[in-house]
Amino acid sequence: MTDWRDQITLDDDGPVYDQIRRAILDQIRTGDWAPGYRLPSEADLCDHFGTARMTVNRALRALTEDGLVVRKRRAGSFVAQPDAPAAMLEIVDMASAIPARGQRYGYRCLASETVPADEDVARQMRLLHGARVQHVRCLHTADDAVVEYEERWINLALLPEAAQADFDKEGPGGWLLRKTPWTEAEHTISAINASDGLANALGVAPGAACLVLERRTFQGEDVVTLARLTHPGDRHVMSERFGPRRHGRE
Repeated sequence: MTDWRDQITLDDDGPVYDQIRRAILDQIRTGDWAPGYRLPSEADLCDHFGTARMTVNRALRALTEDGLVVRKRRAGSFVAQPDAPAAMLEIVDMASAIPARGQRYGYRCLASETVPADEDVARQMRLLHGARVQHVRCLHTADDAVVEYEERWINLALLPEAAQADFDKEGPGGWLLRKTPWTEAEHTISAINASDGLANALGVAPGAACLVLERRTFQGEDVVTLARLTHPGDRHVMSERFGPRRHGRE
């Protein structure tokens, strides 16, 4: 097993606490330090980096404020587990969700290519216009009927390995859930009428009603991925049972 001391080094760019923060963040982003992983102790980090405990503490505090690290009294610091979102907007892997409801799952990747982010994608992903992203288009089916057309952009500055990932064998959603932790997700739901191209992909009539779920997933302030998930209106239902709000909770 690789010693963590061989994995993290400083990059000599900026304040030492920020270099330590980035060094730890790189391990979290790559998935080498997965959710639940116990970080080295502050004393061990101080010894490794040759710095004061206050400097290490400041780096860990910044990661904690970003929601990437959880610090437990007397137990240590751990890579955070993402909070479970509401069931209706839960981030799920279609390869698991469709069989769970008793249907046969199918998947087909239409394209996966490295492209420069256009103005709209760059704005939504908080990138410079023209920054490299991996653009993936694919279809998800249930009992041979298309239930979702997925169009996804992955931030290659955070996940460069996405450029070589084999999305012919696995959907980008499942790949991302395995590869990288996230701290927040943002959903926007809208309704559209299918264009000719979209209608052809979904197997519906041009102008048919479609439900669009647009999702951004974050690590701190960075956008990991932008996904646009389009569903034929007559093949997708969102339902959730809930009770009144409890006192003191939003």
